[in-house]
Amino acid sequence: MSSELVMAVDIGTTNVKLTLFDLEGRKFFHFERKCTEDVSGGRHEIDPKKWWTAFVRGVHSVDEKLKTRVRAICASSQGPTIVLVDERGQLVRRAIGWLDDRGKPHMAFLKSQGLDEQTASATAKLIELRKELEGKAYLLQPSDFLIFKLAGRVVNATFRQYGYSPWYSEVLERFDLSQTFMIPELIEPSNVVGRIQQDVARRLGLTTDVIVVAGAPDFAAALVGTNTLKPGIACDRAGTSEGITLCSELEIRASGLITTPFFIEPFWKVSGLLTTSGKAIEWMTNRVARFRNLRDLSLSEIRRPTGVIFLPHLAGERSPYWNPNLRGVLFGLGLDVNAKTLIVSAAEGVAFAVKHIVETMRQAGAKVETVRTTGGQASNDLWNQIKADVLGMNVEVTRPDAELFGCAILAISCLTGESFVEVAERLVKVKKHFKPDPEKHTAYEKLYKIYLELHERNLDLFDGLGS
Repeated sequence: MSSELVMAVDIGTTNVKLTLFDLEGRKFFHFERKCTEDVSGGRHEIDPKKWWTAFVRGVHSVDEKLKTRVRAICASSQGPTIVLVDERGQLVRRAIGWLDDRGKPHMAFLKSQGLDEQTASATAKLIELRKELEGKAYLLQPSDFLIFKLAGRVVNATFRQYGYSPWYSEVLERFDLSQTFMIPELIEPSNVVGRIQQDVARRLGLTTDVIVVAGAPDFAAALVGTNTLKPGIACDRAGTSEGITLCSELEIRASGLITTPFFIEPFWKVSGLLTTSGKAIEWMTNRVARFRNLRDLSLSEIRRPTGVIFLPHLAGERSPYWNPNLRGVLFGLGLDVNAKTLIVSAAEGVAFAVKHIVETMRQAGAKVETVRTTGGQASNDLWNQIKADVLGMNVEVTRPDAELFGCAILAISCLTGESFVEVAERLVKVKKHFKPDPEKHTAYEKLYKIYLELHERNLDLFDGLGS
């Protein structure tokens, strides 16, 4: 048993990642390939075959001896991204990314009908897509598409509780979408979907006894991969975009946040979502500051706080505003500001946005004691320390690849017969702690108030830009 490996796959907004783990959580191989969307006029589309091509190249990069040890494949993905296949499993069109703004005019109506922002966003896109489709189509997420290619089975791999799928049959029926769109059979995470198809196994060089295990949306896989499965711990999943998800004992309701049942009873999941966080840093480094990146800065070489306040809403914002008209702002520029200052101010701005979500949770009565961060940002000590100083809370790092590790835990659970909660408790370890600097936290508190005021004073101006 100890020689067996599981293959974890994560289809992100920017990269497709593939990693091999053994049943004790040790990493044996890692592969990444960029698969960016085509963007034009607010449309974000991608050919799903690009994900499959990247996955195939990743598997072909694995040493042959390691391939023979692979016993299970499990995948997660970003979303809500819409992949449409017909009843024969053929792609109907290019996939629609979650940043795509089609359907925007329907949002106000859908939210007035009681839909949460995430479900409303996906439904609004479906209303527009219905106009161009002739036949019926299954709704898949990117990881579901990968499952179909591997196992030949059309499924909806996610948790059964509300809030883990972007579409629901009752919503499709309510808005006259059920005659066009079909939701596949739901398979819950850590359950077997099926064995890999023989011709696919031969093409990939895998054995035909490899099983395909249902994964979960990336944010849910990250909760498993960081062991954020107990009340009081918030998972800060920080990549191109960012999601802060809290496991709560109480059903917290707050404007701008999404509250749904947690996939472990009797807890609740309280979430806030940022549209451009890592993307804002990338934009700042590539297009404005012309500096290499934040990783090239150390904790000691930059003065903090910078005194420059950055609103990181480069493509509108989700939580807590859910306002597509918000845009980025640099406030407090002076002659002494340089490239390094701008890069760090962007990280501070993202940290302020995270704090806004955490404080909204707390004001609604939630207990937030610790933040566990994962994703690309989690590998950067400076950024982690900035978050700790801004939040005034301990920031813990388990590992930056929590989505992949969460998939591995689900696959290991399937192979060993343990619950994924037991596997997560056994394998997830906190590797780094970042404690807040009291003086810096006090200084950041003053700037945070200005950050909030900048939003409030300029909401009408943002709306004017978007009109």
